[in-house]
Amino acid sequence: MDAIFVYTKHGEMASLLSRNRPNSPIFAFTNDDSTRMALNLQWGVTPLLTDLSDDMEFNIAKTVDLIITKGMVKQGDVVLVVSDIIPISAIPTLFQSIQVKTIV
Repeated sequence: MDAIFVYTKHGEMASLLSRNRPNSPIFAFTNDDSTRMALNLQWGVTPLLTDLSDDMEFNIAKTVDLIITKGMVKQGDVVLVVSDIIPISAIPTLFQSIQVKTIV
């Protein structure tokens, strides 16, 4: 993995991943400023404040563009995408919170 993208409201998932001290950088995306500030204290986590929607694919596309623009990932990188945000409209049995993506 070249990077780990975590979408979180309260920071739990980013904190759990941080405890394992992965070699890959952890980018934690949240729409809560207090969560962003708290995640600054976690090992290896780069928290970013962004608007999150219920459309996970939209969130991923938006944040990938942001991180590419900042030069933190490049095309061809493999990214683990994890979320602890459950959309209101999701059917629990169909909701998938872990994905592996290649940046294109």
